[in-house]
Amino acid sequence: MNLAFLQLPMVLFTTLAPMASGAFIGLAIAFLTTRFSSKRLGRIDRWTLLPLGIFAAGFVAALWPSLVSQGMSGALRDFGVGGLAMGPAVSLAGLAFASLAVVYWIIALTGNLDYRARSVFATAVGVGALVLSFAIGMPFAGSAALSWGSLLAAIGLMGLCAAGGVPLGVLVVALGGGLAEARGTRFASASVIAAFIGVVTAIFGIASQMLYAQSVAAVLASGAEAVSGSWVYLAISIVGFVVMLACLRTTFSPDRTASLGRTAGAAAAVPVRDRRGVRPVGARSAVPLLVGGNVAVLAAIFAARLVFYVLLV
Repeated sequence: MNLAFLQLPMVLFTTLAPMASGAFIGLAIAFLTTRFSSKRLGRIDRWTLLPLGIFAAGFVAALWPSLVSQGMSGALRDFGVGGLAMGPAVSLAGLAFASLAVVYWIIALTGNLDYRARSVFATAVGVGALVLSFAIGMPFAGSAALSWGSLLAAIGLMGLCAAGGVPLGVLVVALGGGLAEARGTRFASASVIAAFIGVVTAIFGIASQMLYAQSVAAVLASGAEAVSGSWVYLAISIVGFVVMLACLRTTFSPDRTASLGRTAGAAAAVPVRDRRGVRPVGARSAVPLLVGGNVAVLAAIFAARLVFYVLLV
């Protein structure tokens, strides 16, 4: 586990950047399924600064060693030559995504996007988030390390992007006061399904890497274990994902007493409908619930990335 903590800047980067960029997947789903009022759109646009700030924090974390040792000029120079310890392609992909996202945000804030253009632009940024996550994972896939050298490294990061980004996007909509207008649309079911697909993809990537690393370790030394206790971190990750899905499902539930104990599969499969005489989860109670879900999925992604860096065989 010491290896993972030595790589803590990169663990933080590969936790924060996919999750923050993936928030635009959630926003794209919102705009494609719901027609918000101009007032709500203005508030949602202002709160879009939240995932942009988290995305910037991820890059700062990656460049932190250079910032400490060489200062801002050295960090910027390293960034320009691929100083993320992952090659210049990741730096360029991050810069391209950041430029696309910031341009979208600025144009949206000025009110110069009609609704169709907004939906298309947000969808393009959401697709860009998946491309960025794939680009971050490709240096690992091309690594000489046996446990990393697979496309599963990149695909798993795409799963983490959707699993962490969709609830963050829903939180942005909730903070902008848009959940009331989104209720009764396909936003609820589409968001839960997208997050669930991301979770399944992420867990598949993590579990596959763990099984392969264990098989390699067993071949090298009979009875050896790749990383002692690594399954505990996988369990923590799975619990975090399940809590996130439960919080997301409960946010859209027409019943305030909806159980947080529903399984991930049930959360994705049960249709979301309003029912007569049942009070929906209000905006005030939805925000803390979504904050809790986002904290849970952040912990889940962090644990998953720790396991990834530990399983270097």
